[in-house]
Amino acid sequence: MLATFGAFAVVAATLVVAQPTPAAAVPATIPLTITNDSGRGDQVFVYVLGDPGTGRLGWADASGAFHAWPTVGGTPVDAPDASIAGPADGQSKTIQLPKMSGRVYFSYGSKLSFKIVNDGRLVQPAVQNPSDPNRNKLFSWTEFTLNDSGLWINSTQVDFLSAPYQTGLRKADGTVISTGMLKPNGYQNVVNALAGTPGWSNLAQRAPDGSLLRVLAPGHAIGTGQIDANILSSYVDQVWSKYTNENLTVAPYSYDPAAVFTGRVQNGVMRFTNASGAYVTEFRKPSSDSIFGCYNDLAAPNNDIGAIARTLCAGFHRSTLLTRTTQPGTSTSGFYEASVTDYYSKYIHQQMANGKAYGFAFDDVLAQESLVHDGNPSAAYIQLDPFSGTATPIAGSGGGDGGGGDGGSGSGPLPSGTGPVRASNGMCVDIPWADSVNGNPLQIVNCSGNAAQSWTRSGSTLSALGRCVDVASGGTTDGSVVQLWECNGTGAQSWTYQSANQALVNPQSGKCLTAVGGAPLHDGQRLEIRTCSGTAAQRWTF
Repeated sequence: MLATFGAFAVVAATLVVAQPTPAAAVPATIPLTITNDSGRGDQVFVYVLGDPGTGRLGWADASGAFHAWPTVGGTPVDAPDASIAGPADGQSKTIQLPKMSGRVYFSYGSKLSFKIVNDGRLVQPAVQNPSDPNRNKLFSWTEFTLNDSGLWINSTQVDFLSAPYQTGLRKADGTVISTGMLKPNGYQNVVNALAGTPGWSNLAQRAPDGSLLRVLAPGHAIGTGQIDANILSSYVDQVWSKYTNENLTVAPYSYDPAAVFTGRVQNGVMRFTNASGAYVTEFRKPSSDSIFGCYNDLAAPNNDIGAIARTLCAGFHRSTLLTRTTQPGTSTSGFYEASVTDYYSKYIHQQMANGKAYGFAFDDVLAQESLVHDGNPSAAYIQLDPFSGTATPIAGSGGGDGGGGDGGSGSGPLPSGTGPVRASNGMCVDIPWADSVNGNPLQIVNCSGNAAQSWTRSGSTLSALGRCVDVASGGTTDGSVVQLWECNGTGAQSWTYQSANQALVNPQSGKCLTAVGGAPLHDGQRLEIRTCSGTAAQRWTF
């Protein structure tokens, strides 16, 4: 059960190969600010580990200087201490992130134990192994690649869900994009939901004192005996039966819709042909372990075979293979609705503020992964969030003047009616997961016509699902989050409309409803208030 670092380095390198070269050069290092909002008094330790592109693994110190692991033999030995003292609760610390592909680990209360073997291969923590020295330590990590094409940084729950955090970056224009923030009490909500789901109630790992350390991902939980090794088998059997009598179409490339593969179960294996009818590959009926890991029976090399495998794997996790004969489709509706499904990934996605997560390895199928990217980043962020209660988004740059602005000029009442509120690119203001919980941050997504996008405009309020569009905590500064909240008639829920600029204005602050990060607009962008500027990110129609 010794895991080595090399596998991630390969994946990260593959991720960025096809990306375009940016107009501006990315510096050798960018600042990485770690903010501790956890509410815990434990000492935090930070590790920046990875490969700078030379094939030699190592770590970076706080200045961003890279140090290769020493050359050793086949017996694992203790790695040099690569820890960086992290910020205390309520404080931030900025270090330098160098060009490399790897992970930023963080731990609470004690340092992590790393070993190296075979000329610098890193043995990472493997908490599914009861004898691993990190089994009873509280920690997590974010994954990143920084190179000449920019920064990719993501949160991950592929191995387990533990200490809550979010991650993000600042673009050259000063806007901040982030991902990984949980809804209010989201961590505990996932734990509780799994505990109440038959067959999924034993995924928690606890410290000797009984405190919760993490919820183990089902692929690892099969190995530890915490979940039935055949928990998905009945669904797999139904899929195999269905496609014995009809075809499954896999169209894995959104940029190349003509690349289509047809699958049919023959003699117990699912055989795929291409558009010309030529044989491409075949898959035997996958085990639950193969599905959870997206490997073994569903191994995914970096070619057409891998594209088919990753699409099948996502379909099994999301239990859409019985309801969609074309995979992956173009919509997220119907995910995780079968009685046999990946409840671990389902509940994590439900509790993410933007609905995005890495609940399994290929959660990027249909762009459901918790990843942000920019070709010319000026900074990176990791924010350690509270284990209960409400997290705050990673702060944007620019701050704000505490109120005012000129958004009120020329504003009139909201035009009454019920229906979608559309952004300038035609997308709709949406309540993530149609969840009317207080504090759910609003977003824009492709319009679907459901109740989560049907807004009633009455007087000065916008409401849907029995809740109102609200500026969090009555904020008046640039970057204040716009969320869903119980209707209360306060100034945080008052809106007027500037017909000339198509702007929705909050009179209390004098600022305009804005898509976070500005244009170009895209699926999943959250909303905030910002000084009115008349840009595309502030134009709304009904």
